[in-house]
Amino acid sequence: MAKQKEAPKEDPQDSGLSNDPKIEAVKQLIFGENMQQYDSEFSEVRATIKKTKQELVNEIDETRDALTNLINDTREALTKAVSDLRSDTNKKVSQLREDMDESIADLDDRKLNRKLLGALLQEMGKQIAE
Repeated sequence: MAKQKEAPKEDPQDSGLSNDPKIEAVKQLIFGENMQQYDSEFSEVRATIKKTKQELVNEIDETRDALTNLINDTREALTKAVSDLRSDTNKKVSQLREDMDESIADLDDRKLNRKLLGALLQEMGKQIAE
């Protein structure tokens, strides 16, 4: 009788089958005294599975946290690198514009000097001719 009361506690998922007294009687006939040993072994296996499952869940959580931190650190590093590159590019573009403006101004000065020189030479030529 004691074994029949313990059997339903064994597996709550099979509650429909293990509550049947005929099935319990067959179990008792087949397994006899080994039933308690089987119950304890199954309990140990269930406990080991539960423990292993919890360890795996914990390990997965730790790995997820580590990966999340790595992703965030990488994102911050890449954002900083992009910002630095953007700043460097803007500085170089500004420097190139300044250099180009100076070159254009220098070319304008050279053209003005030719015109001024030509005008001066014409004026000198007129003065010499007089």
